[in-house]
Amino acid sequence: MTCYITRSILVSLVILSVFSIVFIGVAAAQQPKPGGTLKIAFESDVPGLDPHTSLGVQVQVLIPNLFNTLVTIDENLDVVPDLASSWEVKDGGKTYIFHLHKGVKFHDGTDCDADAVKWNFDRMLNPEEKVLTAPFFTMIEAVEPVDAHTLKITLQYPTETFLRALANYRKGFPIISPTGYKTWGKQDSPAHPIGTGPFKLAKWEQNALILLERHGQYFKPGLPYLDKIEFRIMKDGVTRAAALRAGEVDFVNLVPIEHVERLSKDPKMRVLRGPETATIFLVANNGRKPFDDVRVRQATIGYGIDRRVIAKSALLGLASPLVSFVPQGTLGHKDFLELYPHSPERARALLKEAGFDERNPLKYTLMTHAANPVLPTIATIIKTQLANSGVEVNVEVLDRPVFLKRIQTHDLDQVLTIGSHFVDPYARAYLMESTGGSLNTPNHSDTHVDALIDKLRRSTDREEFLKVGYELQAYDAERLIYPSVAGDPFVQAARDYVKGYIFMRGLKVSFESVWLDR
Repeated sequence: MTCYITRSILVSLVILSVFSIVFIGVAAAQQPKPGGTLKIAFESDVPGLDPHTSLGVQVQVLIPNLFNTLVTIDENLDVVPDLASSWEVKDGGKTYIFHLHKGVKFHDGTDCDADAVKWNFDRMLNPEEKVLTAPFFTMIEAVEPVDAHTLKITLQYPTETFLRALANYRKGFPIISPTGYKTWGKQDSPAHPIGTGPFKLAKWEQNALILLERHGQYFKPGLPYLDKIEFRIMKDGVTRAAALRAGEVDFVNLVPIEHVERLSKDPKMRVLRGPETATIFLVANNGRKPFDDVRVRQATIGYGIDRRVIAKSALLGLASPLVSFVPQGTLGHKDFLELYPHSPERARALLKEAGFDERNPLKYTLMTHAANPVLPTIATIIKTQLANSGVEVNVEVLDRPVFLKRIQTHDLDQVLTIGSHFVDPYARAYLMESTGGSLNTPNHSDTHVDALIDKLRRSTDREEFLKVGYELQAYDAERLIYPSVAGDPFVQAARDYVKGYIFMRGLKVSFESVWLDR
């Protein structure tokens, strides 16, 4: 059997894969040493560990270590086998035949076979489950086990997005244990994640520690090398950086940008960064006044803020100013900065047209969280900048779980939301921007967005995909439905004895091949 990967370049969503960096140093000449515990300074606890329903960037960091997908992405960000050892594409792109590895075991000892994978698809497509990624797979017509290790998936139409959805939309399509889910139930299974991944959950102390231990029946020979991984919750960025320098931890998942330069000069550290694959978004509730008026959005999210100043001062020049939801390090990025030069005068004029002036100033709350410490800083800068346009902004900094819940329930009356995302930008568009998306963060009802996203999903070649993608970005930018403020720099760091780690700029964080040279 041969793997069908000729179209997989779209999954990378990356302009230059040269920025993928591998922590190998001289490791190519060394034999990996098994054993040991990797201590990671982790920036936030998570609300749950169900890969399909639990919200948050930090959940996506843990997912690849607990679960496998049918196909995944490698260090070159190409589609490669994972639970599927190979696959074939037939019927002009409408039929996929996946050949599964034999002998794969879930953490609970049950078999991961074609029936288990089909159960996962059935669960995902069940509306009652409210699976976040379900909208990515609505093109599926049927999922059929051919035998214990062969799965047939039939699509309604050929699409370039299917393999990308399986490989990398919100970390792909992780497979969970049907038995584990039935044992714990819908409500409790997020606290008891059972996958096939290189590690399994051993202990979870809220806001203190997430401990993973080696999966002894992992199907990839010799992996993982580590015995355990300790995710030590350290919400304060200074604390994380200090712990790394002191040797209290081996790895920092999210390095505060103000510590990047100092750590980069330390010969005992390795600092990893590259073109942004994430964005810092600034979204208004389009479904409620006053932000249902595009003039108000253009005044407050467009002309009223200076993205270049924000990128330089809050992000220390480590990320680019941005309007589009597609960052510069991903496929099809287009720059729309010229649409909204900083102009308090233009902002005031638009607000006056919309009924706001000195006697009736626009007042609203800008909501964010502090799990990423740069977000409150950006919110404060925006407050200062918009004051020049006569807008009164109240900044509200919430705990991340509360922040996520308010987004999910659209509890955003007269609120702008600022946060960040590490996920395929076109997947994000469907998840959070289409009217039928499982989040629809802007809470809008613009069906032309749906039409463009559907057209994007039905693209059958790269040229068409990029053309429609540009059109979607332009439409979004003009109406500021789901805009960005800047790219979000994703910087990780580790001590020099950490080997085998593959840096993929937030698109995937896996410690499957990591070992400690000490």
